[in-house]
Amino acid sequence: MKFDLKTAKELTSDEARDTLLMFRNYGDDPLVIQENFRGLFPKKIAEALGEVRALRRRALVKFSRGLDMFFARSQLQQASSEAVANHRAKRFAAAGLKTVVDPCCGIGADSIAFAQVGLRVIASDKDPAAVHFAAINAEVYEVETQIEFLELDCLEADLAKGAIWLDPSRRRGSRRIMNPDDWSPPPDRIREILQDRPAAGLKLSPATPIEKLLEIYPEPGEIEIISLKGEAKETVFWYGSLVGKENRRATALPSNGSWAGPLDADASVGEFGSWFYDPDPSLTLSGQLGSFAQQYDLQVVDSEIGYLTSKSPIFHPLVDTFRVLAVEALDPRKMRAILRDLKVDSLEIRKRGIAERPLTIEKRMLPKSYGDRRLTLLATRVGDRHIGVVAELVQEEDLSP
Repeated sequence: MKFDLKTAKELTSDEARDTLLMFRNYGDDPLVIQENFRGLFPKKIAEALGEVRALRRRALVKFSRGLDMFFARSQLQQASSEAVANHRAKRFAAAGLKTVVDPCCGIGADSIAFAQVGLRVIASDKDPAAVHFAAINAEVYEVETQIEFLELDCLEADLAKGAIWLDPSRRRGSRRIMNPDDWSPPPDRIREILQDRPAAGLKLSPATPIEKLLEIYPEPGEIEIISLKGEAKETVFWYGSLVGKENRRATALPSNGSWAGPLDADASVGEFGSWFYDPDPSLTLSGQLGSFAQQYDLQVVDSEIGYLTSKSPIFHPLVDTFRVLAVEALDPRKMRAILRDLKVDSLEIRKRGIAERPLTIEKRMLPKSYGDRRLTLLATRVGDRHIGVVAELVQEEDLSP
């Protein structure tokens, strides 16, 4: 559902906000709740209230104060997660910047993060409903006095000078747009906006290869791949005074694990050791896997697969460390015998280079419970062979004397 400005203002009225608060913990039956809303508000507003209430619960994945914020579905999908926005805002503050322009502010997630680290923010969007929601959300986070909100189309209007944060829209409604040429603002306009800026950050999709992005946008001083809870969230092009010492960086949140080393260094290929590692996607997407492997004396099991192995364990926020219990062909008969001996009840499936879905792999390899243990099966390809590594996830404190 797309909200116009009139609807957005109705949703943020005192009466609507009090009603949302009253029904915040009122069961989980959306039909019953919707009937209550219809008894209090016109049909259009009642439906909008029902959507906002449902979205607020989903928003808790992204925002600590999501239960009090306002957004449409597509706006919530586009918005940066609070943890990611806070991470980036700290870089602006560390660079000594005092003001930042956020011309694609959406519902205000990035603007709020900038304000929380003490920056003055000039935030704008071409969607008046989004600007209205952003201003209300800034009040929720108690930073409204530090942000100036404007209704402005950055395709047509001149933007304030100085440091800038650009988050081009990659959605049309709820549909994700894959072609960067169709993002808004388009690459040509972004090049104009970035010209002569003392500092700038550009948020891009991690699903688009870096090589493709470099063909379209001005060459940055640094490229950072940011993941959150093991999922790649964004590729950031940094310019001007926001550039760090390395030209590529992998960052994993919420651990704040980070790695920056020589680009595209080669990792040696080795046999399966006693320890196995599943690297964070930020490490592989940033081209840093090889330099990381060299630093920690790790090997890849296949030159085209990202899994790492070693004889002795290492622990780092950018890898999950597994103790290898068995390595065998990914054959149900052989795997079932191993899982039976290990008394396995359930499996977490992780895979690289294997087309089969995780749930299908689990059902084939573990058709029934053989005990009470939960282990991990890392399915991978080595050359033309499909291999299964049965392993247990180990934390550093597990090995402490």
